[in-house]
Amino acid sequence: MRTAWSVLIGGAAVTAVVLGSPLAANASAVVVANWNMSDTGTTMADSSGHGHNGALHNVATQQAGLGGVGYGILSKPSYVTVPSATDLNPGTSAFSFTVHVKFSTKPSSTVGDYDLLRKGLSTTSGGSYKMEILQSGVAFCDFRGSAEGKVTGSSNLANNAWHTITCARTSTSVRLTVDGSTVSKTVGTGTISNTSSMFVAAKDSAGNDQYHGSMDNVSVSKG
Repeated sequence: MRTAWSVLIGGAAVTAVVLGSPLAANASAVVVANWNMSDTGTTMADSSGHGHNGALHNVATQQAGLGGVGYGILSKPSYVTVPSATDLNPGTSAFSFTVHVKFSTKPSSTVGDYDLLRKGLSTTSGGSYKMEILQSGVAFCDFRGSAEGKVTGSSNLANNAWHTITCARTSTSVRLTVDGSTVSKTVGTGTISNTSSMFVAAKDSAGNDQYHGSMDNVSVSKG
């Protein structure tokens, strides 16, 4: 059984690392999108009931996943697009998104980084958010509204094992959780709301900053 955890944390926002214990989800959070990635066609079905189905572009389906089947992101360009929607924008709310990945090769200097999920670019009106794997193999979260909040992990994830990555933001912090360990930074990012499509596994339709590896069970929570 595959389960995607989307964590949102209340209380005082301080920079900290929490090791070895799961984090409680915010009871008021709503899962606004959940993609199990068990599809066989060209549509990434949203099982949350909110209708955020995505379009597969050169994605290998029915690949070995996390406790089932998932996607293989291999030949360039390979990515998924999800149309913009109000509940896929954080606005001023608490917001988080979770991705499960397995890969063995770090991004090259030519690629720069792997984009796992993003909505908007650094120049997009209304702000943006994204999750990346940097050249060192570590995870990275970025939320950009009236201010920008960034947080970077410390562990190289390019070890051909499954990893669970969550990016989250509250009104006063941004947080990165990798396999139960959290790094938090105190910052208020303001309103984030744009009309850009969500891209999964690449930066754009050309396959720039494309991830290479396996991916399974992606979810978005709000509130």
